[in-house]
Amino acid sequence: MDQKRKICEWVQNMKMPDGYASNLEKRVDMTQGKLHGMKSHDFHVFMETLLPIAFSGLPTRIWKPMTEISLFFKDLCSSMLRVGNLDRMHQNIPVITSKLEKILPPEFFDVMEHLPIHLAEEARLGGPVHCRWMYPFERTISKSKRGIKQKHRVEGSICEAYLAKETTHFCSYYFGDAVPCLRNRPNRHFEGGENDALAKQISIFNRPGSGSKKRTREFNDMESKSTSIHVLLNCPEVQRYYEYLNEDILRAISTCKRSEV
Repeated sequence: MDQKRKICEWVQNMKMPDGYASNLEKRVDMTQGKLHGMKSHDFHVFMETLLPIAFSGLPTRIWKPMTEISLFFKDLCSSMLRVGNLDRMHQNIPVITSKLEKILPPEFFDVMEHLPIHLAEEARLGGPVHCRWMYPFERTISKSKRGIKQKHRVEGSICEAYLAKETTHFCSYYFGDAVPCLRNRPNRHFEGGENDALAKQISIFNRPGSGSKKRTREFNDMESKSTSIHVLLNCPEVQRYYEYLNEDILRAISTCKRSEV
């Protein structure tokens, strides 16, 4: 029970970018040590990203199959799919499932646990998964349900709320930037204050807000390396330097080939 509470406490104190997932802090029940009320996209985020981190303290024979199934779904839901990677995933998923059968009870496995065996072939036939999943429609339906004011006029309430939202959003384009509205609303982690000069120059840092609680600590070597790689791969300002580096590498390779000949 103490281990469950530690995981719940970790989830409760975790901060994510605005729009990446719902507020998982509200899904934590510290008294019973469990998560409740999670939506389908919350399970998706937990399965792809948080599962290997949350159970990293387990023995290797248990943690490794969980990490492999997590990486399988992460690769499957990526924005770019390669046929060679899909073939490899199709060959590996039965092995991963067999490893999970060794560490999980038999009653855990039903038709849903058998489904991943066919997902790689389905992605080969249907293309990237993010073009076909239902998360955007589920969010839209959830927002529409919140606009219901009369239970015996459900459709009318939804249509009226949608028209009011579209009208106000269209009118907001005639307002100045200083007028607060849905179009220029800051993210939920915004604490006020101005970004520094470096944040205004680099696009990846040009997002205000850093969470409700500020804590300062030093990165270890692995975290520092991961942060540097993330910044370099996601900054449009660095792309021109990549082009220069690629040209130098290609030039050096061609020079070596000519010298060998």
